[in-house]
Amino acid sequence: MERERAAHANGERMFAGVRTFPLFALLGASLTVVTGEIGMAVVAGFLAVAALAVVAYWRTSEHNEVGTTTESAALATYWTGAIAGSGALVLAAALGITIAVLLASKERLEAFPQAMSREELRATLTLAVIAAVILPLLPDTGYGPWGVWNPRSLWFVVVLVCGFSFAAFIAIRFWSAQQGIFVTGVLGGLASSTAVTVSLASQSRAMSSGGERLSIGAGLASTVMLVRVAVLTAVVNPAVLARLAPFLGAVAAGSVIAIAFLLRRSAQSAQQETGLTNPFQLREAIRFAVIFGLVLFVVEAARRYAGRWGIIAASALAGLVDVDAITLSLSSVSARGLPPETAAGGIAIAVLANTAAKASYAAWRGGRGFRTGVLTILGTGFVAGAIAIIASGLEHGR
Repeated sequence: MERERAAHANGERMFAGVRTFPLFALLGASLTVVTGEIGMAVVAGFLAVAALAVVAYWRTSEHNEVGTTTESAALATYWTGAIAGSGALVLAAALGITIAVLLASKERLEAFPQAMSREELRATLTLAVIAAVILPLLPDTGYGPWGVWNPRSLWFVVVLVCGFSFAAFIAIRFWSAQQGIFVTGVLGGLASSTAVTVSLASQSRAMSSGGERLSIGAGLASTVMLVRVAVLTAVVNPAVLARLAPFLGAVAAGSVIAIAFLLRRSAQSAQQETGLTNPFQLREAIRFAVIFGLVLFVVEAARRYAGRWGIIAASALAGLVDVDAITLSLSSVSARGLPPETAAGGIAIAVLANTAAKASYAAWRGGRGFRTGVLTILGTGFVAGAIAIIASGLEHGR
């Protein structure tokens, strides 16, 4: 359907449309089912479809209609049918949906690389290298005191940080940050809620009004940070998330209530561009991995020699910088013997410390409306989180 719609819209000659593409898929599926395998008969069917595609390309190129998208889609459709005929229905469905999305997203996909700068292209290739080349080559064994430094795990932190940052960058470029400060706050929170708060605080000082709207963007970024903590904890050690969920829910609920209150009170709906650009910086990711390694050492030392209070102190100090490192560290250590309750309590302390640090910076560097709004949102979340810690017994490691 997508190919036929595109051909009619552009006035192009059609090689295959709404009926021919399903026939290609049925041909591939039937040959696979009849022969019981993806063998020579299926390959012969593919060559037949390929021959039709070559003839169609030759005919359309005579009329200066050069392009192989429809022909390539026909070949992919045939193989999708063959895969479905082999019984891999989930894979076939995923391939079919992916093909349709790629075909329907032509304008956006073509505009994205054209809008990329040389620096952004270099960042894309760098991410591919560190994730697909360097990471698999690193040893997966512990080094240093108590074996806390695993090169592959430490480099995975670099990949994780770069991936989060780059995902936020792609989302902002794909949907445009100019659509509103709220979208920027949510997407920026995927990378760093602290960075978003600092950026918006600086902007609020140059604005005569609208600072309260900027504070809502910062509050949304901090709320997304709570979701990020939950996801990281679930990936590393789900048992810790089970103890941490009530605290995260309380902080999120308090923040959302404050945001809703500010939205109702705000009469101005100005949209402000934050100037958020590509957040992927390999040097910053490596620096974060170093912090992560140091946090691992401090947490392990505190666990061995200082007991529960050492964990609390390490969590509070780490949370002043960032919550991801302590979240990954405590969740990882918990999988090796630290009680999940203690790990959850440490992460909760880190979240509160990070919340207090962002509120302090907003109060120090933000404009009046921004300062009031951020203190309202983060303060409400902080109080709700503190109550949840006491009510759930996390302060005692229960």
